[in-house]
Amino acid sequence: MKKKYYLEVKKLYNKGFYISALSLRGRNKENAEITLAEGLNVISGASDTGKTFIFECINYVFGGSTKPKNIIESNGYTEILIEITTYDERVFTLKRNLTDGKMFKYDCGLKEIYKQAPIEIGNQHNKDDENNYSSFLLSLSGATYKNVVKNKSGHTTSFSFRDFVHISMLHEKKIIESASPIYSEGSRFTKTRSESVFRTIMTGKDDSAFEENKKSDTEKLRAKAKIDVLEDMIVSTRLQIEELTSELKSVNFNIEDFEKSISDLKVQLSEKKQTINLLESKKQQYWDTLQILKSDKMLLNEIKSRFNLLKKNYESDLERLAFIEEAEYYLGQLIDVKCPICNSDFISEVPELNQAVAAEIDKIRFQLYDLNETIKETEQKIVVKENEIQQINNEIKKIDTILEEELKPILGKFNEKIDELILLRDKYKEREFHVEKLTQLQKERDYFKKIVENNNTTLTVNNDINENSIKLFCNIIKKLLEEWKIEEHITVEFDHDKKDIIVNGKAKGSFGKGYAAVLNSAFVIGILQYTIMLGLPHPKVIVLDSPLTTFKGKDKSTSSDEFVINDEVKQAFFKYLSTQKSGMQFIILDNAIPPKEVIPKIKYYYFTKNESLGRYGFIPLQK
Repeated sequence: MKKKYYLEVKKLYNKGFYISALSLRGRNKENAEITLAEGLNVISGASDTGKTFIFECINYVFGGSTKPKNIIESNGYTEILIEITTYDERVFTLKRNLTDGKMFKYDCGLKEIYKQAPIEIGNQHNKDDENNYSSFLLSLSGATYKNVVKNKSGHTTSFSFRDFVHISMLHEKKIIESASPIYSEGSRFTKTRSESVFRTIMTGKDDSAFEENKKSDTEKLRAKAKIDVLEDMIVSTRLQIEELTSELKSVNFNIEDFEKSISDLKVQLSEKKQTINLLESKKQQYWDTLQILKSDKMLLNEIKSRFNLLKKNYESDLERLAFIEEAEYYLGQLIDVKCPICNSDFISEVPELNQAVAAEIDKIRFQLYDLNETIKETEQKIVVKENEIQQINNEIKKIDTILEEELKPILGKFNEKIDELILLRDKYKEREFHVEKLTQLQKERDYFKKIVENNNTTLTVNNDINENSIKLFCNIIKKLLEEWKIEEHITVEFDHDKKDIIVNGKAKGSFGKGYAAVLNSAFVIGILQYTIMLGLPHPKVIVLDSPLTTFKGKDKSTSSDEFVINDEVKQAFFKYLSTQKSGMQFIILDNAIPPKEVIPKIKYYYFTKNESLGRYGFIPLQK
């Protein structure tokens, strides 16, 4: 039973799809096309370049009743095609005519549709006939939901793919509304129905039991079948609780103790990191000093080399002068003779030369003595520098020893302990979640037992979601808003009456349209991440029109109510979504431009509205 349950959950992780291409076509018209990818896709640029038109095209193919606005550029185009790729690697193409609204399906990609005839499918949901766009897309999403309650009397209506669209695609008007994103437009989407859809998506359980509130033999059979399913789920849930209890049997903490222990360890970890940073800083200072000392030593060695070269020159000069003295001596031994020309005596002695040579020798010897002293002094300085270098190296080695043998291993142990506690805490939370889930399942089983036992049982509508699920959902949104840097400190609560989030103690309407756009974006993305985390059905496509264009943050330079555009939030928004690549797709249509470092990591289009610069817009400029 337990293995079967986990296999079913694993299957859901492979469910869902992403839009891989969008094409607008018409007879004798150049195709207007964009390709998209898993992860983040951003289409930005000037106004009136087709960004909102792209949203309307996707919405229309996904069953919207309103055609895309008839803009001048779209004249002559007659059909919209969307290629979708599933996460189990299948490719389909959906086509919808702009003329008559008919829909068609191809079991292939956009480039291969010419190879096969299209299959016409219904453009309205019909739970009794699966040959329609809604049943097809619900199947790809892993959703087997049939009915949701539409009024407080317990009457039901079909769950359709449009119910997913309303909480995953926000157009430029809806995204700034102060009401919860779960409340859809249109008269047929009542408050009770919208809340029932939200509960179904968040719990994975539809309202088939409320089928027209009839107590008949057929309903008894359905109730019995439902009891069988619930009994299986109860057994599976109990097994999970027992497994988690076994894993936690040596743990005597409650959730508050876990949080406190994790917080205390993080404080200690922070202190150790500060110590490491201080030592690293000190090591850097030593390193800088070491480079200066080495430079000084190199300079002294260069000076010493030049002094030794000068010393050799002095010694060479002394040898030359000694040779002159010796030559003068031998010259004095020669016999006096007469000059054969003028008959005068040769001068054999030059006293002035002897004196000059002697004086020069004394001078060079004095300079050589002074030079030798200077060389000795330089050598002593070199020894001093070498000792200082050795001392600095010893200090650096001491710091390295402390870092590598003491602090960093402790840091690793702290991280391991924190990870261990977080894992245990999450298991503790998971057990609490399953305990509450078990209680709900048992109540639901008992409820259906009453239906079987008593034909007059009155059904009541309750669209509340259990508190553990709400806490998980709020934590997901809190992390999103923290990643997007919308405020320095974030708290997120859930208003059960309005079915919306409360941020830092304030309702969404207190923040204005810009904040509403970001909070609504966080709400629908939070639903996606929540369903993925719990293995619940979801198409896994989010389309947002202008989530950032109207966003403004508080001007920190003033305490007034004036606001300025906060680029930090916009950059953080794009940076975070660019990291979410596996098993989900985001299509952002906005005037805001992603940071330069994000653009290479995502699928990005920039419409210029300038025929001579880049791409003009979604629809090619007709020539």
